[in-house]
Amino acid sequence: MKRKTTGLSGFALLMLAGGCATTPSPHMVDPVAVDALRDRAVEAIKRAVRYEHAGSVRALGIEVMQRRLGDDALPWLRNALHDEEPGVNFAALMALGTLRDRDSRERVAMLAEHENKVLRVAACFALHQMGDTRYSARLPELLLDDPSPEVRRSGAMVLGLLDEAKAVRLLARAMKDKDEYVRQEALESMARLGNPEAVSQLTFSASSGPGDRRVSAINTLAELEQPSLANTFRYKLQKGEYVETRLAAANALGRLGIDDGLKLALKHIDFNRPQENVAQDPPRLQIRRVRQLAANALGSIGDPAALPALEKRLSDQADPWIQVAAADAILGILGTGDPFGASAAAFRGRGAN
Repeated sequence: MKRKTTGLSGFALLMLAGGCATTPSPHMVDPVAVDALRDRAVEAIKRAVRYEHAGSVRALGIEVMQRRLGDDALPWLRNALHDEEPGVNFAALMALGTLRDRDSRERVAMLAEHENKVLRVAACFALHQMGDTRYSARLPELLLDDPSPEVRRSGAMVLGLLDEAKAVRLLARAMKDKDEYVRQEALESMARLGNPEAVSQLTFSASSGPGDRRVSAINTLAELEQPSLANTFRYKLQKGEYVETRLAAANALGRLGIDDGLKLALKHIDFNRPQENVAQDPPRLQIRRVRQLAANALGSIGDPAALPALEKRLSDQADPWIQVAAADAILGILGTGDPFGASAAAFRGRGAN
């Protein structure tokens, strides 16, 4: 079926000079097309937060909405606290805590008593960020003593997001946990908090751990945005055994203002050559993972030459996870402007429904 023409039919031509992917001069960019693409990216995120068929899409949409739209997302995030999926509740709690939304404290405090202890962890984090420390003392117990590895992993993750010096001591104790994933979360959180030994160990893990662990380590190191790590990322970009590792390195370099991974990310935004018959890793998940990593890298690199490829992925309704990743990257390149356009005032008045 021929795709319906949008207002962006000439967008790629405006972004590409002479058929080559180059950064356009300001006069080459049609502001109407840019605004239209930005609006479509925001609409894709809003659609994801309402997506009925998979809670993981809603959770991803919440994470991106908080990061890209900030306080304008608050009505949507508050509404997500009532979602039937715990994973969506968790994402909303983390987002509201990050934005320090005191108006949601009453509902968040209720979730601090929830039977699901993973939600309790996120609620304790959110309340702490909002200035309500009544529940903060529960976090060490949930991290160190809870029988559920999932709860302990969540505790290790949130402690890395709190600007608390004593968190490093708690996380160091969690490094002795019998669950390897708790230990990994603790290590990554210690690195986020600036512990030099953890940064050094995580740098080693980025080169020697299992494939998925390498990607996670590189992504955490990327958050630090330390120029001293640039050579590590360059090496992984060139020599990484897996394309996922190389794309994570491209993203990390992009966050440092280095576009060495642009060509790789553009090549893999349309990745469609998964390995067959891989246990517990079907082709559709491989395709999604690689395309998401490529979109993340393009958003961090920030080159407008990537917009036509990202617009293509934004238009592909076959995979809403990729649509959200493309929307995130587009807003990373273009900025958000007025995220809800002319209807912002009406939106704020009626909430997220």
